[in-house]
Amino acid sequence: TPTCMGMLSPRGGHRRPPHRRDADGTAIFAMSDQKDVALEIHVTNLPSDPAAPQRDGDDAHEALLTATFPEELPYSAVRPYDAHAPADRPLLCVANANGSQVQCELGNPLPRGAQVRFYLILSTLGITLQTRDLAVELALSTISEQPGLAPVVARARVVIELPLSVTGVAVPPRLFFGGTVRGESAVRRESQVGSAVRYEVTVSNRGQSLKTLGSAFLTLLWPHELPSGKWLLYPLELELVAPPGPPAACSPAANPLRLALVRPPPARGH
Repeated sequence: TPTCMGMLSPRGGHRRPPHRRDADGTAIFAMSDQKDVALEIHVTNLPSDPAAPQRDGDDAHEALLTATFPEELPYSAVRPYDAHAPADRPLLCVANANGSQVQCELGNPLPRGAQVRFYLILSTLGITLQTRDLAVELALSTISEQPGLAPVVARARVVIELPLSVTGVAVPPRLFFGGTVRGESAVRRESQVGSAVRYEVTVSNRGQSLKTLGSAFLTLLWPHELPSGKWLLYPLELELVAPPGPPAACSPAANPLRLALVRPPPARGH
């Protein structure tokens, strides 16, 4: 009785199960920068009743596995379950043009009592922030008599975890305020606001490019005003610098009072 089971797991530790499982037992992928994942395949040709092994079971002629993949997870390659174990013959898997389906020859025949284990390597390049679920259909076929040979579906849910980090520094690190205190209506120029402090925030991404996974947003909170409603740290300029493109504006816009800003003079050439 040929049977098949499949389990999706992150590549890099093939024998390692997915990070965690949902309440219903579905595997959960925590995607960060993996370029591919491994689908573990286990096919057996064992008697249907282990207590009566002689009742049924025979060699399965022209045993074939057909795996169908979602567009987010196309087929990439096939790998042995144990790279160091000697193989009787290399496993032959043939995929279609877009990698949405692959057929693997399991044996002609697949002997009675045999077990076949291997990995199908699948590319994650199609996974986006909108990807929530993945399902791979596994179907066995044989020209031998095998009633009720139903397909098996390997499922996984997807969670995107980007390795982003944020660091910040204030220049100068200490600030002392003094001078004439003016009401908001009396402030016209940048120099009347008070001593300047510059906060530099750096966001780093150690994973894959955000172009394939969507957009990232940074929310900054600072002591904006006193309980009385007076300004405390007035935002003169907010600027996002993301090379190689030009600086981008932030929202909401800085300098809500439209104060006159002092621009440094252009540097002279020698």
